[in-house]
Amino acid sequence: MVNSKFKLALVILWNENIHGHSPENQYPDKEILSKYFVNDSSISINEFYDKDNYRYIGRYLKSMVDSISEKINNNMLDDYYSSIFINLLNKNIIGLQIIQPIEIDDYSMCIIKTHWIRLIQRRWREIKKKRIKAKKNIFNLRHREIYGKFPQSCNIPFKLGI
Repeated sequence: MVNSKFKLALVILWNENIHGHSPENQYPDKEILSKYFVNDSSISINEFYDKDNYRYIGRYLKSMVDSISEKINNNMLDDYYSSIFINLLNKNIIGLQIIQPIEIDDYSMCIIKTHWIRLIQRRWREIKKKRIKAKKNIFNLRHREIYGKFPQSCNIPFKLGI
């Protein structure tokens, strides 16, 4: 079993119209409202790869999205939150994400890490294209024919620049 600070979980932006009201003296502060709410407990790797659980996760996710869409259509969310949730639904952010869980009071919140993986993948694809383009250059191919290896200009380093 891998013990990591990152987990798979179903997440959604916290909203009292969706998740219910808390007692008057326990309203979440602004820090909680800006975080993602862990809608279901985290999912282990074995659960993720189990076909029955995988189907369950898909059905649960679809019902969650349908429920939010219905609340938006019935004007149960105010204008501010409905525009945010429409944007989240369009970007497929509501759903299974790689997260770093954090506990704030009695709330299970998280920081989404999937976004950073996408940024790294995008940067890697750009570097890979540049490397392939450099290796297809006729002068670099000629250099490889003569010396047995590509010139140093083909060795483009991977730098994130974040």
